[in-house]
Amino acid sequence: TSRATPKKRALIIIALVVILAIHARLLITNNLSRFTQTKKSITAETVLLEDLGVFKLPSGLQEPPHMSDLDPNVLIEVGRKDIDAVHSEALIHIGAWIFVTDADGLFLLIQRGPELVTCPNAWGIVGEHTTPDEEPIETAKRGISEELGDDLLDEIKSIQNLTELPQYFLIDWGKENKNRVDRQLTYIWHAQLGKRHEDLHLVLDDEVANHRWLDMETFMEQLNEDINGTHEMFCIPIEMKRYFDMIDISNLSSKI
Repeated sequence: TSRATPKKRALIIIALVVILAIHARLLITNNLSRFTQTKKSITAETVLLEDLGVFKLPSGLQEPPHMSDLDPNVLIEVGRKDIDAVHSEALIHIGAWIFVTDADGLFLLIQRGPELVTCPNAWGIVGEHTTPDEEPIETAKRGISEELGDDLLDEIKSIQNLTELPQYFLIDWGKENKNRVDRQLTYIWHAQLGKRHEDLHLVLDDEVANHRWLDMETFMEQLNEDINGTHEMFCIPIEMKRYFDMIDISNLSSKI
């Protein structure tokens, strides 16, 4: 019995050491997990709060009218501001609109979330602001990726500008939208996907409440109804219809 006692003690000590080691490993794993989640959260917040490049027109150049061509080379960069300041101070910035169609020529519409300041619950197309030092085409691709999911980038068959020059947007959203004013130089894109929408995997952004696919005829009818005041659906239907009319329907499916 006296010989067995030290062995038992040794086994107990070994067991305790093993238990402590497992506990320590669990603590480290949990802490690493929390750190990773925190890092992801911080990274996401940094992206969301990333400043935009802001610009001014050169002295002597009159501000262009809404929806007019503007050569981006005439803009003078004057610094960077967060997105809220850009709109509240009505500063010129750069962005993109993207019409997305599937292999059948159906148009993708997305519904804005109810918590958004501008046009909550309204329907529209993919839009994105350009970050500093980002090429316009990269803004369009990032907009598709962020609002619809990374998988869609691999499904883009073609993407092209609808206008020779980007469009100068000057939109006063009024009191119902906290008096925000948009002065945005906007690149208008049409992205054609190589698959039918039934075969696409969309991962919608948190700011996107819903989505739908419409054929060209239905899309046009609903835009016209909105413009004529018989139906309120879109955020800015007049602007959407102008550039919608520029899409080359010969490149779309014969099903339209």
